[in-house]
Amino acid sequence: MEKQNKNYILNVISFILCSLSLNAQTTILPINSYGVWDRSNTYDISVNTDYNYLRGKSADVNWEDVQPNNSNQYDWSEIQTILQAASNNNQMVNISVGVGPDAPAWIYANGVESVATNDTQHPNWTQYPYYLDIDYKTYYFNMIDSFGNFLRTLPSNLFSKIAYIQVKTGCTGDEVAYKGTPLNATYTISDNQWRAFRLEVFEKFRLTFNTGNSNTQIGLLFNNIDPVDEPLEWQWVTNNVTYGFGTKGGAYARGHHLSDEQDFKTTWTPYLVNPQGLHLFSAAEMDQTWTKPLYQINVPLGFYWGALSGLNTGLSVWLVTQSALQEAQARPELHDVFKMFNKYSKQMYPSTADAAYSIFHEGLNSQNTVKFPENIYGQANQSNQARYTAICNAYAAKGAQMDHVFAATKGQVWQRDQQTGYNDAGWNIHEGNYERWITQINPNETSIGLFRVRGVLNSNSSKYDRFARSFENSSGKDTMYFKFDSDVFSLSDPNSLTFKITWLDKNANSTWALKYYNSSGLQTALYITGIGDNQWKTTNVTIQNPIITQNGVLGSDFMLVNTDTIDDIFHGIEVDITRTGTLSSIDYNSENSETLIFPNPTSSIIYWNKNIVLDEIIIYNSKGQVVSNINNPKNNSFSLINLEKGIYFIVFLKEKKRVLTKQVIKE
Repeated sequence: MEKQNKNYILNVISFILCSLSLNAQTTILPINSYGVWDRSNTYDISVNTDYNYLRGKSADVNWEDVQPNNSNQYDWSEIQTILQAASNNNQMVNISVGVGPDAPAWIYANGVESVATNDTQHPNWTQYPYYLDIDYKTYYFNMIDSFGNFLRTLPSNLFSKIAYIQVKTGCTGDEVAYKGTPLNATYTISDNQWRAFRLEVFEKFRLTFNTGNSNTQIGLLFNNIDPVDEPLEWQWVTNNVTYGFGTKGGAYARGHHLSDEQDFKTTWTPYLVNPQGLHLFSAAEMDQTWTKPLYQINVPLGFYWGALSGLNTGLSVWLVTQSALQEAQARPELHDVFKMFNKYSKQMYPSTADAAYSIFHEGLNSQNTVKFPENIYGQANQSNQARYTAICNAYAAKGAQMDHVFAATKGQVWQRDQQTGYNDAGWNIHEGNYERWITQINPNETSIGLFRVRGVLNSNSSKYDRFARSFENSSGKDTMYFKFDSDVFSLSDPNSLTFKITWLDKNANSTWALKYYNSSGLQTALYITGIGDNQWKTTNVTIQNPIITQNGVLGSDFMLVNTDTIDDIFHGIEVDITRTGTLSSIDYNSENSETLIFPNPTSSIIYWNKNIVLDEIIIYNSKGQVVSNINNPKNNSFSLINLEKGIYFIVFLKEKKRVLTKQVIKE
């Protein structure tokens, strides 16, 4: 399939599948558990207090250790021990059982055919089962039955700490049957055969963990269920797994400017960030990628931009390996990166967010033939090394270059392992800023992207040196405009906003300002004069009672303004949010008390008793998710008949400003 067609096809598939009856799917992972987890189960956070930000841990066991002998005796004690430790520290646990080459040796003496491959990269895996062997499936499914029975007999304080179970069907979590090719072609498994086997295993996990009493159901994590690449698996999961599930979150927290990040984001973030309908979570590892050449150029820089790339693709849980967590002892900056990921990964819904960010970045996406026409830069295909070089040459004055151009022609697996230098152009990479709930308006028309901001990147560089944005007075780019997502204050009003602005103090006496709106009009929150020491600096300021209505210039809520003719450089903006009039604080009886909503409770139609000047109605559930909206309502009623029973919040808006909020019970 051509890459140019992929976005269109995945959008069509996603639209069709999201239109199916998916409302029964349940959110299973608490948002307050989103963040960095201990993949290795190494740290007791009550003792290792430097790691008290770890939200969870992994319990990964192998079948060969659980059932070493051909008997009906299974040893699940390691999982129970980990769950007890998690319970003691109020953490969550993900659980998996390694199968395939991690199956016990006794199965091969009891009817299962042994398969050897030509793989030389995994010396511990000397044999694989023939997965289609009926004896293998019998032993495998018996083990799953024991696994389910064990978990359901746990005391409630331990059972409640189970976050999800990863469904493993083949080698590790990669969802392939073999590493390498079978030496005996008889054991080759076709794509259709492997798919049929996987779906059979999916159904076994569903029956074992997703059915029965709601108090004993457990969510599942699947890999390789991409709507485009594995449409049948995706369709099966979305049609059959109704309790709740997640997906492996890809490799994009393991680097930046990795190939195909843009497609991955387009496919998955609609289900992961402010999802409407189907709501998933995602989990991905930080493995030994951080020890490879690209990361080792500058480890804090690698982790920082990797964390932002993970957030950019909607990653919920970052399972960080033991060696990487240990590195944070020598490099405390890594603790800060992990805490940053915790802070922003949980900002899933704009209407309840307590933080937002816009980190400046420009990615030179060679796949983009509009920005980089083929008649100027060469044919747009991933293997065209000359095109990447030509693009960077056009941006050389801004610092762009290719340190390892061949790496751009490869996929992310190769890049993570073998790339040796930074590339500012890539294939199907993210093009704009890294943002959540704040958007820079027309960034390339109001500022310029910079690369390698203070020159050559090495181990002494700041993580902020990688990318930035600057004014360019010579072309009239002297103001950067920003707006909050229109839903951020749809249920509440801003009480205060605390801005954290990271900027480069490059030029002595250079000045810039942060401006915003309140009831008196345009205000200056900050006015900064540089001293010219060429150091990155962070400036914080809190503003009270701002007006956030997207009614400023270009629809902005605030702006960075160049107040002289010297071009200032910025890394990004982070904002902490406090609110007034939140769902929990609104007095629904007194707010516009003359406006009555009736009947309330209701089973179908709801009415209100007066004409309200408004242009939109948004309906939220108790989690702050948008479940319905009406643009330009024509009368004083609307229907809730298609909504499930529960509590809803009806927000009336005029010009994106909340007029009133009412609480309604749907029977």
